[in-house]
Amino acid sequence: MIVVVLAVSFIYYRYVVIPMKKKHLEEERSLRLEQAELMALFAELSPDPVIRFNPDGKIILANNSAHKIFPHKNLLGEESKKVLPFLDSYDFKDIIEHEKVISFTALLEHKYFQFIIEGVRKFSVCQVYGRDITELKNTEKNLKEALLRAEDAKRLKEFFLAQISHEIRSPLNVIVGYSDLLADELRDERKGEFGNILRSVKNNSKRLYRTFDLLLNMSQLQTGTYNARFEKVDLFSLLKTIQSDFVSMADEKDLSLELTNTLNSEGTVIVDHYSIAQIFINLLDNAIKYTDRGYIKIKLYRENRDFCIDVADTGKGMSKEFVEKLFVPFTQEEMGYTRRYEGNGLGLAMIKNFLDINKARIKVRSEINIGTTFTVILNGDKTWGM
Repeated sequence: MIVVVLAVSFIYYRYVVIPMKKKHLEEERSLRLEQAELMALFAELSPDPVIRFNPDGKIILANNSAHKIFPHKNLLGEESKKVLPFLDSYDFKDIIEHEKVISFTALLEHKYFQFIIEGVRKFSVCQVYGRDITELKNTEKNLKEALLRAEDAKRLKEFFLAQISHEIRSPLNVIVGYSDLLADELRDERKGEFGNILRSVKNNSKRLYRTFDLLLNMSQLQTGTYNARFEKVDLFSLLKTIQSDFVSMADEKDLSLELTNTLNSEGTVIVDHYSIAQIFINLLDNAIKYTDRGYIKIKLYRENRDFCIDVADTGKGMSKEFVEKLFVPFTQEEMGYTRRYEGNGLGLAMIKNFLDINKARIKVRSEINIGTTFTVILNGDKTWGM
């Protein structure tokens, strides 16, 4: 009985199991060959160069893209270091043994390539993968050149602004100075024709001065060259000084210019003195410019912990649609040569930038033919703004 079982087992193993194992091995071998062919086909059709070499540096595979880089060479069997000279400093056996991955950039046949060399210990080969980055390198070069040109242009612009600042401010100072001297000489006739002429000369000189300041400040803000200096500022004293500078302009249009302080204590904040002053200078300039009759009122008061400054006028006012784009540079509600009011549309855009520097806020209330009120809100915390 045992003999029969052994005989049947032998026959089953000999004619069933062994053939099945052979078939399985053949299928595995066939699958590996197919995979190898597919990988070879993939490497061959890759748009990027692929080169494979053995530990001795002999090239054993190079796809079509690699041959296109060196159309005058037969790469197979060639020394890899002769084809790719930058490989001369590498130890291929060490790369393979430790499966290192190395990245580098090289110039070949007037083109830039980024290469990755990888060691594959299992197959005892090194494989190099390349990518043409010539366009990227050219773009990088163009960007660097553009950056240098931009820096040169910035320096030239700053030099020009410094020069033009001197060339404009100097004669303006002379004009304003001599206007004051003539006004003193003609003190008894100030209500007459000469007094009005001198006042107009002085006011328009100030206006030109402020216009240039706006352009200079906007340039500094856009180029990032404006340096804020934070310090303690007494708001009422600042507003009183600014009011006195605009009295002459208000008088020229027969407008009332009033300043009211309702604070019961000191109104000191820590801000950038210049930019805070410019906010109120531009608000007052606009208020007088767009008001033909009535008044301009400045009011300093406190709401909770905040200091608030109103600049209210009885001018032409603004539509609700225009208020929404009020702080866009070079924007005015009336545009073109037929507009009734002069200006460059920079003042309010500048105010927005200066508000941001001082972490301040602004509110606007306006009605057409009724007037406009701007409210600047400053935090009352003594440490605020630093």
